[in-house]
Amino acid sequence: MKRVQLLLILLAFAVPFAAADTIQLNRNNLGITGSIGTVTLTQQAGGVEITLQANSGFSFKLQGGDILFNTSASLTSASITNLVIDGTLTSNFSFVTHGPKVFGAFDYDLRNFNKGTLPKGYVSANTISFLVSGATLAEFKPYAFAVHFCTASGSNCGPQTGFASSVPEPGTLSLLGTGLAGLAGIFRRRFRS
Repeated sequence: MKRVQLLLILLAFAVPFAAADTIQLNRNNLGITGSIGTVTLTQQAGGVEITLQANSGFSFKLQGGDILFNTSASLTSASITNLVIDGTLTSNFSFVTHGPKVFGAFDYDLRNFNKGTLPKGYVSANTISFLVSGATLAEFKPYAFAVHFCTASGSNCGPQTGFASSVPEPGTLSLLGTGLAGLAGIFRRRFRS
């Protein structure tokens, strides 16, 4: 009896930590293997903070670049606040309800970031973050993101650009499924006794 209670308590604490808030941008149209970076979604009091971090050897295209995503939330350009590009706060961007269809249709496209606030010649970034005001993590699931990236790190876009998108990792999904199946078995056994 005590073992079952202890197991339930441990599972109750483990389930919140199993939520995947960081996703890999591991599919691209240039044939590059591996991830070009990550997208981290963090629930905050005012909405969801989204942070894109490029891996070494890559950056995110700014002017003419795109951050594409899906959400069930109804958004306008006023929903996007606190846009920070490599440490520089800016409010200059475009926001549209469609985008390039390299990996299928996306609901929203955040684009054209460097109009006037970044240093001259700054065409790509290693880190981009912004707040989607009034949104929740649940409204972004299943996570679907795509970005316009460059094949060089830093602020000087490399010789090639492409699009990278997120693909749900089977390991995360199977871990969640296994945990739910285990809980169902425990509760079934408990109520039959």
